[in-house]
Amino acid sequence: MDNKKMPVWATILSLFLLLTSLFTFATGMRVYRKTFKVKPHNIAKQEQKERELHEKRMAKLEDYEHQKFFIESNQNKYNIETIHIKSEIETNKVMIIVHGIRSNYYDVLPVAFRYLKDGYNVILYNQRQSGLTGGKTSTFGLYEKFDLEEVATIARRIYKDGKVGVHGFSMGAATAIMQSELNEQSNLVDLYILDAPFHTMASTIDLAARRRDGTKLPPQYVKFSGDAFLRLRKRVSYKDIAPIDAIHHSTRPILLIHGENDDITCPNGSRQLYAAIHHSNRRLEIFPEEAHCTAFEENEDEYFDRVHRFIADFL
Repeated sequence: MDNKKMPVWATILSLFLLLTSLFTFATGMRVYRKTFKVKPHNIAKQEQKERELHEKRMAKLEDYEHQKFFIESNQNKYNIETIHIKSEIETNKVMIIVHGIRSNYYDVLPVAFRYLKDGYNVILYNQRQSGLTGGKTSTFGLYEKFDLEEVATIARRIYKDGKVGVHGFSMGAATAIMQSELNEQSNLVDLYILDAPFHTMASTIDLAARRRDGTKLPPQYVKFSGDAFLRLRKRVSYKDIAPIDAIHHSTRPILLIHGENDDITCPNGSRQLYAAIHHSNRRLEIFPEEAHCTAFEENEDEYFDRVHRFIADFL
């Protein structure tokens, strides 16, 4: 029996390919884990601040009639942690608020409180892989859109003859855009308010690769590695996660909000989304001095003046 050894060059090539594959996989996993993650300068101080804010928000929540419950996600086969908060003003209007990645519904309670004060009921829920909601991985809005559809179904059931809006932040805004395509059949949501969405996942990863972590790797390689990791482990790719492909189907009023200094999701993405909307019931509000999702926190009254003006004009 001929027992020839593998040539040295073939062995070296095989090792090179193996190491390259492992490095690409590790890089892709790092890209996935760090997507949209903003590292605070002082982690301990930031965590303490977050605990204090959480306690204050929970204490304020007790001032309102509210109910916590779970909604079954028929598409994703898990339960969605949800909270329904009633305004002290009698109203049949409800706003569903969708938080971003690496967040939860407690983080958007300040926005909820403003809506409650202004005469809206509010429904909050934890997106996939957040809080007590199921799901092992985030798909950046691709599968999360089905959860929003379930939440909107409950909202419409509660407020059958009322007005249902969706206000999403960052990945939550992207989730809302992708759900808006489903909404053309279900007719659950009356309007969308989208703060700092991304128009394509690939563009966001490219921005992240150029922005941080001190990596010396070429942005195109970082983007390729992240996409390869998603394809291998999550069975999705960046091209599947493209809100701009969904938004042109929507016929509902859409308000886009973005900070000009946003380096997490590019404001030009919102400009492209605005251009892709095929109807006139749209508006783009750029806050020149703001960063990623900071417009509400820094300019609450002006922020909501623009929101309410949009609602009055188009709803």
